[in-house]
Amino acid sequence: MNYLPMTPEVHTRYVFLNISVWVSLFLFSLASCQKEVSYVPPNLTFRTDSGFVSHDTTLAIGERIMVGIEAQGEGVNITYLHIGWNNGEDQTVLDSGMNQPVLRYEIEITKTANEIETWNFLVMDRNHSFRNRSITLRKSASSQYGPILSYANILLGAQTNEDAGSFFSLGAGHRYFQEEAYQKQDSIDLIYYFDEYEATLSSPSEADAPALFGGPTGLANWTIKNETRYDTTAFAPTDFDLSGNDSLILAAYEPVNLKRKAKFILPGMVISFRDPKGNLGLILVKEVISGPGGQILMDIKIQQ
Repeated sequence: MNYLPMTPEVHTRYVFLNISVWVSLFLFSLASCQKEVSYVPPNLTFRTDSGFVSHDTTLAIGERIMVGIEAQGEGVNITYLHIGWNNGEDQTVLDSGMNQPVLRYEIEITKTANEIETWNFLVMDRNHSFRNRSITLRKSASSQYGPILSYANILLGAQTNEDAGSFFSLGAGHRYFQEEAYQKQDSIDLIYYFDEYEATLSSPSEADAPALFGGPTGLANWTIKNETRYDTTAFAPTDFDLSGNDSLILAAYEPVNLKRKAKFILPGMVISFRDPKGNLGLILVKEVISGPGGQILMDIKIQQ
């Protein structure tokens, strides 16, 4: 059998074709040998010991429960926790990263005025595998509104005001200067200060307050730092004045909107808050005098 002589161009194409075929066969063989990796999702459970709720339940408006979760990855650390709240719309309560083998977290939940609300808990591990659990809370048909405690004409001074203290105890109903407040750390719930451009309500755990209240008794040296959270509302002063129980307080409460401070405070604003003990309340701002030496005048209503 006679073969035609192979030109350099044909020879080059022939060699390249053979190399391509062998590379394709190698890659196909390699892909066939590889197994798809699947990771086991982390374990996530609700705490069932005394004092914790671990299942769907019906609650009266304003009733408080504790929910605890425990999560552990399959040989890898837990790196992410998300807590969501749904009253017809998905909203975020907590979005937090971490890197630990076991996660334990507790949250106190206050039943809102919504007929149905769902709390969702999701954890993710280092492999990006995740697991979620949820608890649905329904409003009891026998719900009744509770009594409130009222404080009128509370005057707090800003950080350099020498006539009125900046610290307030909701439990005692008293105002304190910094040196006095240092001795009563466990009872201080509210702090007022004037930032560069804005009147601000805060609490001892808030991050910016220590820069304004320094010295030996300054917030940086406190060992107990209570946290109060705030949210602005659309309610009018007349709504606040007419409320005789905690119905308005509960109607204003949105757990996803609470922040560590209320900023840009102006007269006429009604501010919702949750104190360190879990009690809900409203603040009516009546007067604001700007500046570090200024002051705020307000009325407060809080659940008993």
